Amino acid sequence: MLSRLLRVTLTEWKLFVTDPAAVLLLVVAGLLYAFYYPTPYINQTVSKVPVAVVDFDHSGKSRELIQMASAAQQIEVKAVYGEMTEAENAMAREEIFGFMVIPENMEKNIRRGEQVSLNIFTHGAYVMLHGAIGTAFSTCALTLGATQKVRQIALEKKVPSTKAMAMRDPFPISIQTMFNNTGSYSNYVVPCVLVLILQQSLIIGICILGGARGHRRFRKKFRDSEVENESMPYRYFGRSLAYFLHYCCFILFYHCVIYNLFNFPRRGELLPMAVFAVVFLFAVINFGMVVSQVFLRRESSMQLFLYLSIPILFLANFSWPSYLMPTAMQSLSYILPSTFAVPAWLTIEQMGGDIYDVAPKLYALAIQAVIYLILGLLLTRFRDKTHFKTGDM
Repeated sequence: MLSRLLRVTLTEWKLFVTDPAAVLLLVVAGLLYAFYYPTPYINQTVSKVPVAVVDFDHSGKSRELIQMASAAQQIEVKAVYGEMTEAENAMAREEIFGFMVIPENMEKNIRRGEQVSLNIFTHGAYVMLHGAIGTAFSTCALTLGATQKVRQIALEKKVPSTKAMAMRDPFPISIQTMFNNTGSYSNYVVPCVLVLILQQSLIIGICILGGARGHRRFRKKFRDSEVENESMPYRYFGRSLAYFLHYCCFILFYHCVIYNLFNFPRRGELLPMAVFAVVFLFAVINFGMVVSQVFLRRESSMQLFLYLSIPILFLANFSWPSYLMPTAMQSLSYILPSTFAVPAWLTIEQMGGDIYDVAPKLYALAIQAVIYLILGLLLTRFRDKTHFKTGDM
């Protein structure tokens, strides 16, 4: 029994490297996208965004504020204008992506103890740039205000600057970002996409090689092949074992190489990751075996699932909270293994969670695996008895 199963597994694995379409999806895609997708975000965080300052005050305080903005890492002050229209035209030409307006008589109002309003305008079409510019300008303004307030308290109360600082801010707040200390976009989005790469390439690859026996690749050439005419359980589980072993190597490659190469936070232990890999791959493989029985032509799966990649990415619920999604979309997302696999992967790899932390997600993936296994076996048996008129793939 074991030799018959392994013979099917080995034959299926050989197809990975002999069928050009299978090579592209089951070998090249998993490697290429793992390097291609993180590369644009190799700088991790947004820095040196071109900005400007509109100075209506022309005082020592305004120059101090401009110097502080120029020293900020996130932005780079390209120009100081005297009129709003100059800054607006520069942003319309996308020479800058934001500017700060220093009002007239700012220094006089600060010395009188009056409140001063600084206006910050950003290019809202670029979300990452918008956040970096707003944070940098706001930090500079708050720092200048706090420095002036501490100086004022120290002079009025005649106390040291450290005590004046404590009087100015009796409850200082220290914000620590967990699991993404750099605040980089790549640490946020790339690990989620890696799970989608595994799922999509595996599902399409299974469909490309053909699920129904009558439409298997090389069926005409090997019509009398012992492996191709093996009994249904051996064919089903032998093929599944080939995909499972192949994609275990991919998960290990992502865990050990990609995470280290691009400096992604990796806190996951080997045991939780191994359990996740087994449950996740069983769910995806059985889902792929079900879908592969539906398509009569292998090109159809590629046409469908490539276009569905973006909707599937949003249904994974990492970019938008699931409880804010419409009920119909939430229900639709439960069909896909990625809906439960993405948060489980992040909990283990990014947050250092153990098996108990991801148990609900693993239970959901296990239920999917069992359901798709039953459907896959039933559909495979049904397809084996069906006469195909469209010929071999």
